Amino acid sequence: MERLTPANNAVPFFPPAMKMRADDVLLVLHRNCLDLTQVVSEWVEWRPGLTIADILDARWPEGMLIEDGLDLLFLASGRLLSFEEAERYIVRPGDGISVALVPGDGGGGGSNTIAAVAMMAVMLAAPAVGGMLALGFENAIGAYGLVSTLSVGTMTGLGTAAVALVGAVGVNAFIPSAKPSLGQGLGQNPMDNSPTYGFSAQANPMEPGRPVPVLQGEKRNLTPTKLTQHLSTSGDRRLWNGLFLISEGPVDEIFDVRIDGNKAGNYEGLEIDIRLGTEGQDVLPWFNDAITERTEGVTVKLSTEWHEVVLDGTGVRKLGFGVQCASGLGYANDKGGLDPVTVQVQFQHRLYGETAWVNLGTVSISGAKRAAIMRYYEFEVAEGRHEVRYRHPVAPPTGDRYISDTWLEYTHEIVPDDFRLPHCALLAIRALPTDKLNGSAPKVTCSARRMTAMLPDGQGGAVSRDIGNMAWAALELITNTRWGAGEPVESIDVPSFAEAAEWCEIKGLKGSMYWDTQCTLETALGYLGQFGRFIVDRVGTKIVCISDRPVALPDAAFLATSADILQGTLGLEYPNSDDLADGCEITWFDPERGKQVVFAPGDFFNAVVDRPPTVAQITLYPCNSDEGAQRAGEYINRCNRYLSRRVDLTLLWRALGPHIRRGSVIQVAADRLMATQSGVVLSATETTVKLSRPVQLEPGTAYEVRLAHVDVAGDVEGVEKVEVRPLAPVAESTLTDTLTLAAPWEQVPSPGCSAAVGEVQRVTRWYRVRSLSRSSDMRVTLKALEYDEAVYADEGVAPQTDSAANLPAVVGLVATIIDANEDLVSKKLISLAWRGTALEWRVFARRLGAEADEWAYLGKTPYPSFLARNIEVGHMYRFAVSHTGSVADGLTVDVDYQLNTPSGAIRPVTVIENGVEVPLYALVNGEPQQVMGVF
Repeated sequence: MERLTPANNAVPFFPPAMKMRADDVLLVLHRNCLDLTQVVSEWVEWRPGLTIADILDARWPEGMLIEDGLDLLFLASGRLLSFEEAERYIVRPGDGISVALVPGDGGGGGSNTIAAVAMMAVMLAAPAVGGMLALGFENAIGAYGLVSTLSVGTMTGLGTAAVALVGAVGVNAFIPSAKPSLGQGLGQNPMDNSPTYGFSAQANPMEPGRPVPVLQGEKRNLTPTKLTQHLSTSGDRRLWNGLFLISEGPVDEIFDVRIDGNKAGNYEGLEIDIRLGTEGQDVLPWFNDAITERTEGVTVKLSTEWHEVVLDGTGVRKLGFGVQCASGLGYANDKGGLDPVTVQVQFQHRLYGETAWVNLGTVSISGAKRAAIMRYYEFEVAEGRHEVRYRHPVAPPTGDRYISDTWLEYTHEIVPDDFRLPHCALLAIRALPTDKLNGSAPKVTCSARRMTAMLPDGQGGAVSRDIGNMAWAALELITNTRWGAGEPVESIDVPSFAEAAEWCEIKGLKGSMYWDTQCTLETALGYLGQFGRFIVDRVGTKIVCISDRPVALPDAAFLATSADILQGTLGLEYPNSDDLADGCEITWFDPERGKQVVFAPGDFFNAVVDRPPTVAQITLYPCNSDEGAQRAGEYINRCNRYLSRRVDLTLLWRALGPHIRRGSVIQVAADRLMATQSGVVLSATETTVKLSRPVQLEPGTAYEVRLAHVDVAGDVEGVEKVEVRPLAPVAESTLTDTLTLAAPWEQVPSPGCSAAVGEVQRVTRWYRVRSLSRSSDMRVTLKALEYDEAVYADEGVAPQTDSAANLPAVVGLVATIIDANEDLVSKKLISLAWRGTALEWRVFARRLGAEADEWAYLGKTPYPSFLARNIEVGHMYRFAVSHTGSVADGLTVDVDYQLNTPSGAIRPVTVIENGVEVPLYALVNGEPQQVMGVF
């Protein structure tokens, strides 16, 4: 078996060419992770039970020592392994094992040397391991040859993408790193770079460094990654051929292929082949050769002189030449027609470094037409790198009547092989006529679906789950060992994901995701959770999915009284109403039309009078229905309406443990907030309880005591039992530390229990924990948001609001005379205020009565208010507000603006006639005017 040495290992790294068996394992050993040339690689025969230790025992280079300060870094098929995982890893057929020597932890100066070097080692391993991870290790050298049609760098990039997606997750699992809020950088959204979800239409990506896409659910009009493309010639037609990577496979179906927006069936003679990404999928017949097309330095007008070109490809066993007579061939005869003309082209080659040229053959091209004539010739050659040359062996006829100019247009370097590309869903397009294109490579889109995945059932087995459900999609991201985080099932709380999935089903939160841009696991789970209304968090040693859904028994939740809260740590905050959105704009992705926006106004959106309404903009990438977007908008509006209180508090040891975590509902009975009276139980009987402090009870008021047992578990696992009991009424004002119950305890409280006394149904308020932190002195600090079941009542229907065209532009116009001090001068101003729906309003004024004049334009404003200045006193005025330039389209209000007019709101004066309140009118200079008063 051939062993490569650092001296003959080229950069970028390629696996050794000889793979003896389909199950062979590729070993890549990095002697120095900072030096690309220090790499040893070889194929190792696979056998059942083979371990990494077995391979290293047999293949470790003689004399190579692990010096002090160095550690070993292990990757298996692109997945980063800890030392313990590497010890027990069982090698699979076709695996790629990469081992790198890296500096040990440390470095000082606040730098994390191992983090930087470990990631560097992952990137170094990418060309060897990442590419084969993406291509399934089947015929690895062939796979590199195939994508080298783009360039060597492109294939390296594709491999790097595979490792970057998996490896980064593995590195972050044990090396702390700063995680920006959106995964790539502060303020950056990785989906902005997505060819499918990005803001502007993009061509099929093919640049280095892109990840292997992953599909969850059904995604229409996705933009797949282009692996390779080349031209071919059939007769006088030039044809375009392309191979596209749809997704990690297998997928259920690939359908609705479109080329530049047109259905593929509209192109005559076009052939399409699809592979769903199974492990043993058939060879693609049209791309069973790796073809590198070259035009630079090749294209030349032929003459009788040789034109020599040195080609780059190695391992080439076929050479192809595209020849074109761009203007046609022929001789213009005296009858106005064309007679045939024949030209000859001779091709020769030699292996790079040799001196003797070998003749490939001489071809003849004949024709009698003025349209382009194209021919393609292919020759088998000895394997290796080649130099080629070509010419006219006989000078073609020339003259004014001859058309004989001939060009060598391109060359093909061909490596024959059979490429299966297992685990890759593929789309192949062949024989697309270039005259049907717009002069550039076409943009290809298609639709695909992968609706289920085998996921852990929490009982040691696996079950098929619908990954259109956001919670199951999140679980797949976490557990998948090929492209996800690869978390072991033992560290996942599967029932919590089942609860979140159930809520997604109840609320109809179904969608899809096409992950075609690199982002962190944290960011990906954030996209799914934002639409599915859950968060994924690590609680102790378990990864837990916390669904934002109603709690079954909030009255049984953890109870925190003033006896539990450390003095001086309780804080209550009400958000400023200006900081809350009055409505939300939801961006979602229609299966056919792409990016769409739906507006969901809040209940009081049109009631805002003193400022422009605030609109929150939210993008739900997995959402693919208008109903889902409307439901999300209604849910967000309900949260803004009902969840107003935020509380911060610090508790002692009772809050330690997994029973309180992000998303937990707690009960807070704080005396300062709820007018309760709290204490600690000193003793109790079946019908009495004695507290550590006296309680004031008043006659005629119904009281209750709410108590948390310290030694009895409740119906909610892990939470102390909470009991609520009514107190016996008192006949007079009473101050006592011993309370008598109207009903006996279920369990007599033990000393040390916390209790709170207050009016019935006014003892506690519910909060949902947003964050918590634990300190070494057994203190737990909680930040919580008010919990109200009303936010979960959204029914997913569009809010019942009129369209903007039917809403009034101006309503409720009111004038107010105010006293103001401007520039040290006291003055009166007329303030106008109204409500309505318009982008801006125009304000007009005119005098009434004997001195009536025309309407005067005062100004415009985007806000529903206006201050009228420099208005002459001593006259009656009529003000108008309109959303157009016409006063008739708005509302008016009259103001009697006299020098002694008091400040206040000017409103119509009304009288009662026959028991009905009606406006009062009076004649002023013969003109009826509504009587206004200052109130």
